[in-house]
Amino acid sequence: MRRGGARACAVVLLIATGACTDFEDPTTVIDLRALAVQVEPSEIVLSVDLTDPRNPMVDASNNPPLAVTPLVADPHGGGRDLTYTILGCPNDPFAAAPPGAGQGGGAFPSGGARTTVGSALCDEASPNTWTLMAATTVAAGATPTFMVQPTAEQLRAAFMADLFPDQFGNIHGGFDLGMPFVLDLKIDAGNESIRVIKRALYWALPINAYQVPNQNPVMASLVSYPDRDPATLLPIPAMTTVEPGTPFEVKAGTKVWFEPTRADTEPYWTTVIDANTHQAVPFQVEKETVRYRFFATAGTFSPAQTSSELVPGAVAIGPVHIESQYSAPAAATGPVTLWIVARDDRGGEGWLERQLVITPP
Repeated sequence: MRRGGARACAVVLLIATGACTDFEDPTTVIDLRALAVQVEPSEIVLSVDLTDPRNPMVDASNNPPLAVTPLVADPHGGGRDLTYTILGCPNDPFAAAPPGAGQGGGAFPSGGARTTVGSALCDEASPNTWTLMAATTVAAGATPTFMVQPTAEQLRAAFMADLFPDQFGNIHGGFDLGMPFVLDLKIDAGNESIRVIKRALYWALPINAYQVPNQNPVMASLVSYPDRDPATLLPIPAMTTVEPGTPFEVKAGTKVWFEPTRADTEPYWTTVIDANTHQAVPFQVEKETVRYRFFATAGTFSPAQTSSELVPGAVAIGPVHIESQYSAPAAATGPVTLWIVARDDRGGEGWLERQLVITPP
């Protein structure tokens, strides 16, 4: 079992306060929606005194602040301001696994080999839920960055709460498998509210001398092309770069392909439970998986998500494709905002944003 390589994606919950959840297609963004939350750094290696694992002592001197940047779409909000609040709390290792976590059952809480991370919101009645940022209003259309910093005492409490026994009675948790610290974002827009769970991954101590903290994925550019060769799946004809700040024209009722530059797929170290000793041991992942999700305020994408790696057991014939085909609306409209969100194995996120204009056929 490993946790450090868990897909620590943002989990969005719509609160029943007037928010419409009847999406025509999951790739079409028609209402208030959080598409991603970037945390920098997304992985933090501390220096914790684990002489007594049940009473960890966190050194405040190497506890960095976190830059939290939510990507929130509000296409039908009419230019309204948004108010953000950020809570922090320990991971609940016994909570249900995040939607789409892709793991099977197992003897460990919340599933099998991919993750033990749950998807529970912070309990506001708990003494272990902390307000990291009070309500802050941001002007419409902005993509804000908020600075928050869990204290050494809060991290200590989080390490103490994130404990669970395996089937042999051995205690595991944040101190040996990496600790996902929960950031619970509340986003209020008049009569609509959403809550987003995002996690920063903390290590009590370096796994080994080779461990390098995660870097958020970066897509340098975006290209488009009208079609693919059915035999080779290569673009035909030539690619066109979709530039930031310049609306890209797509004819109504047509289909085009969009392909981002591939983000780096880093090797990384995590820990796993040894099948013989039942203790945490270092484990190297040779290449992380980066997943790409596609969104637009009008029109649809297929597939909704692509991946830099094939599912286990699949065999690639040619390159692994990360592009997605966009189906434009039937009638001319504009502007249309397009987003591509990249997520890696350790909670890193990045995105591209471009503008489209749908022209008459």
